[in-house]
Amino acid sequence: MSEPTHTPTAAGSPRIIAWCAWHKDVADGVRLIQVDEQGSGAGGVRYACLDCITTHHLVPFADREAGR
Repeated sequence: MSEPTHTPTAAGSPRIIAWCAWHKDVADGVRLIQVDEQGSGAGGVRYACLDCITTHHLVPFADREAGR
């Protein structure tokens, strides 16, 4: 069984509530998964909830190795 890629939320830390791009609804406790950069236009970011991270085997942006 693989280890979870997220660290538990510390007591007293702020909750992050945002749009989960995978199940397409607002979710509590999301993690940043993807940063879309565009040279001449608006970029964007994609968040996923913990259930979608597990279901779709996503790796949060902060947990990736440098250069990947």
